[in-house]
Amino acid sequence: MDGTLLIGRSSFPYFALVAFEAGGVLRLLLLLLASPLAAILYHLVSERAGIQVLIFSTFAGMRVADIESVARAVLPKFYTADLHPESWRVFSACGRRVVLTANPRVMVEPTLRGFLGADLVLGTEIAAFRGRATGFVKGGAAGVLVGESKAHALRGALGEDCQPEIGLGDRRTDEPFMALCKVCGFVRCLFFFYLHGLQ
Repeated sequence: MDGTLLIGRSSFPYFALVAFEAGGVLRLLLLLLASPLAAILYHLVSERAGIQVLIFSTFAGMRVADIESVARAVLPKFYTADLHPESWRVFSACGRRVVLTANPRVMVEPTLRGFLGADLVLGTEIAAFRGRATGFVKGGAAGVLVGESKAHALRGALGEDCQPEIGLGDRRTDEPFMALCKVCGFVRCLFFFYLHGLQ
C-alpha cells in the first residue's frame, strides 16, 4: 500500500492520526517518542521489527471499536488524497483487486474496500483481548505481512497455485509475492512505474 497505491512511502502519518483521534494527545506523544526506535529497527534490523513498534505504540490498550471508528471516519480522506495516480489507474482497471499490506488490516480495510473498490484486503492482524488491542500482532513476528509472509498470505487466500495477472510493489521485500504474478512492476517514484514483461 505505502509507496505503491499511495504516494507516501511511510505509514507513520496514518498511525499518528489513529493515535491522536482514538487515543488523544498522550497516545500521540507516546508514538512520537517511540518513532526513532521504530525507524532504527525498520532500517537497520528489519521492517517487521519497526512496524511492530509502531503497532504497539499506537494500539496497545486502545478499544478496537475506537480504531475501527477512526478507520471509517477519518482515514479515508487522507488515504484517498495520497493516491498514486499511475498505480491507481492500473489498480482501478483490474477486475478482482487484492491488496497486501504490512499495515494493520483494521486500519486500512474501510478505505480499501469502501472507497477504492478492493475485493480482498490482506494485512497485519492485531491481537485483541476483551475488545481492546494488546499492541501485539497475531502470529508473532511472522504475522507482520512483509517479504515471504505476503506471498504466504496471498497463496492462503487465493490457493497454492494462484497466479494473479498484475502485481505492484515498491520494495525488495515485495518480490516474493510479485514473483507469483504474471506481470509485476515496481513503483519507483511519484509519477513513474515500470512493468516488467509487458508485451
